[in-house]
Amino acid sequence: MKRLKNYNLYIFENIMVDIEMKEFSSSELQNTFIDLDILESIVTNSDKLLNTIGAEEVDLFQTFNFSPDSIKSNFTIEELFDNQIFNKKLIKGGYKKNDLESTEETETFMEDTIVVKFFSVYKKNRSELERPEYIIYQSRKRKETKWNPIKCYKVKNDMKNFYDNLTNKTVEIKKGSKSYIYMTSNGGVEWSLQKREEDQDTKTFKDLMSNDDIKAILMDDDVSITIMA
Repeated sequence: MKRLKNYNLYIFENIMVDIEMKEFSSSELQNTFIDLDILESIVTNSDKLLNTIGAEEVDLFQTFNFSPDSIKSNFTIEELFDNQIFNKKLIKGGYKKNDLESTEETETFMEDTIVVKFFSVYKKNRSELERPEYIIYQSRKRKETKWNPIKCYKVKNDMKNFYDNLTNKTVEIKKGSKSYIYMTSNGGVEWSLQKREEDQDTKTFKDLMSNDDIKAILMDDDVSITIMA
């Protein structure tokens, strides 16, 4: 399986999370942060991500003339990807698939996210740089082990929109009266400061920070974070 390295906080798009530090001890805060479920209703669905490609759900079996009897019930996306009958149906229907990609091993500084696995299906004479015909998609909450059922979607918009939502994110971190805008384009591996004002804390808020740097800052007093885009 191909690991999607460019994963980040796409599921929190346009959602503000404020973490008030003053009422907690360090250990209490850490436990509270790890167990935070304030975005429960957001992280348990993939609508925003799929909407970026105009995804329209279609029946997997009817679309590829694939019998449910050809695979066990409650199958995983890996089992579908490797299923010989399914792959023959793809070829017979004039399709090809790309790699199976996953966000499963990727970390973010907010733990309560979803994990997704997916692969795209193209017409066999089309480049994989072009828009695919379909995306096969499965997700689960990161804290859970049970995967949601596999879904098949017709893709109507450029997949660049999908990947951009996985990789690009801007956050505003506030400490006291100071505000720091950071952006990532590689899924939260590195965060770059967008603009430095006078009298800002250059020791803590560096020009370039890692995921762990962000985590450490969020443990400090009088700090809040807003997911801007």
